[in-house]
Amino acid sequence: MRRSLNFKNKRNIPTTPWVLLCLVVTLCSIHYYFFMYPLGCEQLPTTFEFLSLSRSSPPSYTPAPVESYVLQNAQQLGYDEAQQKQQGCRIWNDPSASTIHSQLMQYRRDLDEYAARVKAFQATIPDLRLRANNDVCQSVDLHPQGLLAGIFPTSQQLSWTSTAGYVEPLLPPMRHPIFCETRRGNLLNLNYLVHDFGTMCRNLQRTSRIVLVDMGASLQFYGESPALYLMDLFRRFGFPFDHIYAFELKPTEPAEVYKNLPPHFMSAYHWINVGVSVEPGNVLNPFTTIKQNFNEDDLIIVKLDIDTPHLEMALVQQLLEDDELSGLIDQFYFEHHVGLKELERQWGSQIQGTVKDSLELFYKLRQKGVPAHFWV
Repeated sequence: MRRSLNFKNKRNIPTTPWVLLCLVVTLCSIHYYFFMYPLGCEQLPTTFEFLSLSRSSPPSYTPAPVESYVLQNAQQLGYDEAQQKQQGCRIWNDPSASTIHSQLMQYRRDLDEYAARVKAFQATIPDLRLRANNDVCQSVDLHPQGLLAGIFPTSQQLSWTSTAGYVEPLLPPMRHPIFCETRRGNLLNLNYLVHDFGTMCRNLQRTSRIVLVDMGASLQFYGESPALYLMDLFRRFGFPFDHIYAFELKPTEPAEVYKNLPPHFMSAYHWINVGVSVEPGNVLNPFTTIKQNFNEDDLIIVKLDIDTPHLEMALVQQLLEDDELSGLIDQFYFEHHVGLKELERQWGSQIQGTVKDSLELFYKLRQKGVPAHFWV
């Protein structure tokens, strides 16, 4: 479901306006980085990065200042040490570990306010596709001034995608920051996820289909299933699912699955009790189903957590390389098992790569136009 700007026919744009447009975009980008970049972040974008903003299309992704800092200083923060487990919580717990500690604390306070508003939200319309006009979308904005100005005004720490609006910055430990204080009970805490439901609503068409493809769909958890939380979150905000394709390798009796499934998901839920294929075009490759049956007007949400790194990475690589596929996926959740010290006991032998590798991978996905989120 994409409504981003399109400059494919730039040959027809008069030269002078085009030059002026490039100049405006460049000046705005410089203003953003110099006036919104947090104090103490020594490394500003290079000349090449500034110039790249003024090319044939606007940037598809603008990272939050703290995310830029972590990406640019990943080596100094110890996130590329393959032989050692990298400490993701250090930037949260140790003020001397970086120059962004105060910005992180401000962001966490804003994040708590956002989570409280999400929890208290009550929908005015159960299915936003039936809205009379886009004015209804203001009801899911959570604040009259929007997310950044209304809920994150102090920290200004949200990343921006051209297809899905604002998202949370990519930061270790790939969990809610409260996990760095109290791990017990917070391993599966999803309140760090930020969704711009207002933007998603404005992109939604009356004929859009709302689809979840869940790879690694077990509902058997101690406590609330993260997948059920995500499904219910979208439903509460007026995005009821038409189809939920639930792939799970572990043999499970359908009766057991549907016993754990809330009744309001029953008609949309397709239990597929086999492993996924990574072969392009294979009927058991979920991306095949997406490409053959859906279009850019549909809202497509994908979760990938099959705990088999070489298969997961093969699918992520397809997403990066296939322009048609990446243009169809509107939200992507992926648990990437890398050398993060705080999660080494949970991930064990599944660990491949470094925290730096993961930050760069998710950054590339977002640059590609796929709003990617760390999953639990």
